[in-house]
Amino acid sequence: MITNQDHQDQLGVYRIGDLKFYSKLEAIEMQTKTGIHLHWDFNEAVYSSYDWTAEPKEHILELYKRRAQQIRNKYDYVVLMFSGGADSTTVLESFLTNDIHLDEIATFQNYSVTEDHYSFLNAEVTRVARPKIELLKEKYPWLKHRILDLGPMEIDYFSSAEGTSWIYELNSTLCPSGAARESLGLKVKEWRDIIDSGKKFCILFGGDKPRVTYKNGRYVFNFVDIIDGSCTVKSMAGQQPYTDELFYWSPDLPEICIKQAHMVKTYLSQPNIENAPFIIPEMTSVSCTVKNGKTHWLTVHGVNSIVYPNWDITTFSVGKGKDILLCPRDEWLFNLADNHIVKKSWEIGKQKLLQTLPDHWKNDLSNWAKGVKGCISKDYYLE
Repeated sequence: MITNQDHQDQLGVYRIGDLKFYSKLEAIEMQTKTGIHLHWDFNEAVYSSYDWTAEPKEHILELYKRRAQQIRNKYDYVVLMFSGGADSTTVLESFLTNDIHLDEIATFQNYSVTEDHYSFLNAEVTRVARPKIELLKEKYPWLKHRILDLGPMEIDYFSSAEGTSWIYELNSTLCPSGAARESLGLKVKEWRDIIDSGKKFCILFGGDKPRVTYKNGRYVFNFVDIIDGSCTVKSMAGQQPYTDELFYWSPDLPEICIKQAHMVKTYLSQPNIENAPFIIPEMTSVSCTVKNGKTHWLTVHGVNSIVYPNWDITTFSVGKGKDILLCPRDEWLFNLADNHIVKKSWEIGKQKLLQTLPDHWKNDLSNWAKGVKGCISKDYYLE
């Protein structure tokens, strides 16, 4: 099988001294054994070569257009994973409104195992993604939309021998549906045929949002290793015959992250920020500022309204689940009988994770479902 080594490390790598790992748990195991600090390197050589204090002059929509064209030029076949949310909708519009061809759109659901169109995963598909695509097809009749059911993928994966070692397929978003998506490009026959024909095949993901905080009297941007909600370990290691791409977080166009960061910084820097729209005192998102000793947080709706100018913030969304290891999209699996092979495989992996993970790597010692602590990138100061 031809692997994609040219993309290796672009989705991040965990470093223990001179050793590098793509599995976070493997890196943690080596850290425990050697006592050497674990460092997550997300394209530091590239991002550090840019001046983050200088905001790119281009409009953010122009940068999105450049990124869409960049991806189109790079691959023969591009599939956008589309949820109907702000991230993926903006990616979709960046292609369509600029007449940049997109080969296919794919959306996850799990109706086969929930039989509920309004469950945690399926509600956005039913209320947002499907209607939006049907409306777009009136203008773009060639638009191809594929619904991918995660249910059979999870059953197949956790019924196999590798299903007990799923904790090594993911790094931070450790949930059954995430593990079952490993080698996603090879699970759809039409996709595999394209890949086997030798064409450059890309699965494109919309993550993630800018993370801007106030540190040591200055605004700073950081990456965090949650990208396995999109790209799994084998993709990070370049072990697939296709490529997983992130639209926004890419070393191929760092200007997007820098521009987004400055847009958020500008909003957070306004006078009387504590009274501004989308500002709350509780930590419910990833960006914040500090004024008079108090931290003020920018809501997810606020971030979306800033960095995605055409996004309608009234669009329905189920939001994010509170727990990582007990993601609500996998509730059907957790409710299986304890002796079911799928449930047993998941449980074996979960117990292995909890036994292997040192306490200082656990988000909450009193609640195992909170999962593994994230790794933060180096600081990129905006001023």
